[in-house]
Amino acid sequence: MTNPVAADASTRAEKEQTLKPKRSSGLRIIAGTVAWAVFAILIASVVIFFALNTLPGDPAVILGGLDASPEQLQLIRQENGWDRPIIVQYFDWFTGVLTGDFGTSPFTGMSVTDQLVSKLQVTLPLAIASLALALVIALVLGIYAGARAEFAGGKVVSWVSQIGIAVPSFIVGMLLVMYVAAPLNLPATGFPRQGWDQPGQAIRSLILPTVTLAIPQAAALTRYVRSTIIEQRAQDYPRTARAQGLSRFQTLMTHVLRNSWLPLLGVLALDAAALLMGTVVVEQVFALPGVGRHLVSSVTNRDITTVQGFLMVLSSTVIVLMMISNLLARLLDPRVRVR
Repeated sequence: MTNPVAADASTRAEKEQTLKPKRSSGLRIIAGTVAWAVFAILIASVVIFFALNTLPGDPAVILGGLDASPEQLQLIRQENGWDRPIIVQYFDWFTGVLTGDFGTSPFTGMSVTDQLVSKLQVTLPLAIASLALALVIALVLGIYAGARAEFAGGKVVSWVSQIGIAVPSFIVGMLLVMYVAAPLNLPATGFPRQGWDQPGQAIRSLILPTVTLAIPQAAALTRYVRSTIIEQRAQDYPRTARAQGLSRFQTLMTHVLRNSWLPLLGVLALDAAALLMGTVVVEQVFALPGVGRHLVSSVTNRDITTVQGFLMVLSSTVIVLMMISNLLARLLDPRVRVR
C-alpha cells in the first residue's frame, strides 16, 4: 500500500525540480561575454579604420606641402604604405594592434604606442580620481536624497543634482578657473614638464580638472542612486525588516543598499566611459597634455595613424568596462543568470 504522504512529497519534489530555473554555469557566462566583447572590438576596429581612411583629403599633400610634385607625393604614399589596397592596410594595422603596435605617426615620427603611454599618465589618473570623487559624492547625497525623499532636504538635493546635470563641464571648468584657482593658489592650466617626477605639482594641477569632471557625473549618479533607493524602499522586504525590529538606518544600510549595488554597476561602467570621453573637453580647458587634447590636435593635423590608435584604445576600454559590468551583474545576481 502506497504511503499517500510520501507520494505527495515525491510529486511535490518532481514539480519543484521541473519548475526550477536552469542556470548557466559561470564558465559559460564568462566565455560568452568575452566572445561578444572580442567581436565588438573587431567591429570597432573595422569602423574606425575604414571611416578615417575614407575621409576626404590626402595626408600625403599635408606632409609634402602644396608645392610638392606628383612624384614626391607618390613617394610619400609609398613610404607610408598608402598606395596599397585599403584592405591590406587594414590587416597590417590590425595585426600590429593585436601585438600592441599602433604604428608610427608620419607627422611626428614617434610611435603611437609611446605617445599613448605618455598621454595616459595624465588622462588615466584624472579619470580615476574623477570617478572616485563622483562616486563618493553620489553615494552620500543619493542615499540621503532617497532616504529623505519626502522631506525638504531630499528635494533640495534632487533639485541641485538637476542643475549639475544641465551645466556643461567646460562651464564648470571656467568658473573654477576664475573663482577658485586664485584663492586656493591652485594651477589654472598646464601640467609639470617633469610629469610625475614632481608628484606634488602634478597632483595640484589635476585638482581643478578632477572636480570639473566629477561634478556633472556626480549629479547624474546622485539622481540614479536616489531613484534606486526610493524604488527599493517601496518593496516589501524593508517593511518586513522594520517589523522585525530593525531601525530605519539599519534597514537602509543592511538591506536597501545591498540590493541597490547591482543596478549601479552598469551605470558606473557607462559613467567611466563618459569620463574618458569627457577628458577631451576638460583637457582643452585646462591645457593638460593628455589623450583628449592630443587626439584633438591629431585630428586637426589629419594624423590618421595617431587618431586610429587612440580611438582604438578608447573604444576597447569602453567595451571592456561594459563587459566587466555585464559579467558582474550576471555572476552576482541569480535572476540575471536564469535562461
